[in-house]
Amino acid sequence: MLAENHTHSVPRADDDWRSFLIGNARSFRQALLAYRDGARIHAGTRPGAPQMETADAQLRFLCEAGFSAGDAVNALMTISYFTVGAVLEEQAGDSDAGERGGTVEQAPLSPLLRAAIDAFDEAGPDAAFEQGLAVIVDGLAKRRLVVRNVEGPRKGDD
Repeated sequence: MLAENHTHSVPRADDDWRSFLIGNARSFRQALLAYRDGARIHAGTRPGAPQMETADAQLRFLCEAGFSAGDAVNALMTISYFTVGAVLEEQAGDSDAGERGGTVEQAPLSPLLRAAIDAFDEAGPDAAFEQGLAVIVDGLAKRRLVVRNVEGPRKGDD
């Protein structure tokens, strides 16, 4: 599934750490969305030898950009977990709403909650994914700034 559709699994020559993490997440999401229940199929799988080579290249790239090994693996796992969760929710949609307690329309909503739900629904899953991904990447940038202030500048700092 990923081998066919995940087109940005390793850093490209023109990537910095931000563009790699964003491009990787978008590509991973598209690969999961390409298959019915792609997130469910992927969840809980363990990597084989080819994926270990990819993971090593990803970690090496992030470490060369100034991440510690621990921060690099946590960045990759956080984005992976977020992406799988977002796709799982997107693919589930309302198809199993009955099992999950019905739909939003069945519950009484305050005007604020109705406006928030309408805004979320109007923006759609692509916008929600992009906003969540931006929050994660911005958080990683802030974490790197804190570490840089303690340990000194790191390669890849702007």
